Amino acid sequence: MVAHQERLARNEAFFREVNERIHRVADGFTERSDDGEHAYEYLCECSRTSCSERITLTLAEYEHVRAEGTRFVLVPGHELAAIEEVVERESEHVLVEKDGVAGEVAADLDPRSA
Repeated sequence: MVAHQERLARNEAFFREVNERIHRVADGFTERSDDGEHAYEYLCECSRTSCSERITLTLAEYEHVRAEGTRFVLVPGHELAAIEEVVERESEHVLVEKDGVAGEVAADLDPRSA
């Protein structure tokens, strides 16, 4: 069970890393006068390796997600109670926080904590 939770967390961490790259590019296109309200498409950060759904977030919303190394943004319905808890629910996305082994893996792989 622990290995399974670790694998699921690593899948989500992979999508987080892709979104970090998207965010860096998006941030480079954003004019400094922009207040962070321009929206961009990010990948759903769920544990499903075959998921290709997109989530539209402003730069400010994305930064809110990344404020905690154990939080991920998902399409509603993609959350797994075994490894995460929904901490915020919006109409187009949910913000989840990893717990247990999945939380430890997520924190360890957080690209912003290095």
